[in-house]
Amino acid sequence: MSRIVLGDSRDIVNYPENVALTITSPPYYCEKDYESDYSFDEYLDMLKSVLSNTADSTIDGGKICINIADIAAFSKVSGRVEEYIGVSRDMQEWLREKDCYLLARTIWSKDDPWMNSQHVGYHDKIPATYVRQLPSYEYIWTYYKKTPGREGIGAVTDHLSKEDWKRWVSSVWHIRSVRANDDHAAKFPEELVRRLVLLYSVPGDLVLDPFCGSGTTAVVAYKNRRDYAGIERNPEYHALIQKNLAAVENCLERQFAPPPRYKLNRLF
Repeated sequence: MSRIVLGDSRDIVNYPENVALTITSPPYYCEKDYESDYSFDEYLDMLKSVLSNTADSTIDGGKICINIADIAAFSKVSGRVEEYIGVSRDMQEWLREKDCYLLARTIWSKDDPWMNSQHVGYHDKIPATYVRQLPSYEYIWTYYKKTPGREGIGAVTDHLSKEDWKRWVSSVWHIRSVRANDDHAAKFPEELVRRLVLLYSVPGDLVLDPFCGSGTTAVVAYKNRRDYAGIERNPEYHALIQKNLAAVENCLERQFAPPPRYKLNRLF
């Protein structure tokens, strides 16, 4: 049963059972408005709680895909110009405690940082040798629970075409970021989510996003004949999710998407 809950993802009662796939992008602790009500230690506690709840709601063989970047501006915590790369390592430790293990690391290659970052610049007020290199990429960490495979859902060739497999088996994906974050401050592109949905779930599966935001995960899951579940604590964003889902309620993509066996499978 598909649903979007208005509530706190730290509360296990807001989670469904039998989640086959989670695709989520937690807050990065980068001074967004929706991060202003907790300290860095509270941020880590929040992440651990949400990932614990997610793991508890995931079926054996289910996948948890987490899109997150390193903290490029850590000065508000450390008091000096510094990047912080420890959150991804912390997440791995927390998930291992829940019998979840790293299956794949994807690098999402996106836009050059000088195009949209306040932390890099080129002008005569910057001293020589003080050149920051901010990443033009983010990570997608994919974990499995207990076992990497699932019984009774067929082979990869039943659900994924060879063309898609060849493009996506590489660990570097070149996808432009969302051009207009006009209704939400941090949206990830539908194409990123679509690839994860098709790689790590089958039609009829339940796909979760505990940081539902603008609802991209739910929208893409619906378009690809999956059920969806989401949790969002902001009433305005919750309303936005409902609006975005209503916009694709009768989309042709969901109704007429051809199964992989009808797609041309060229030789390598």
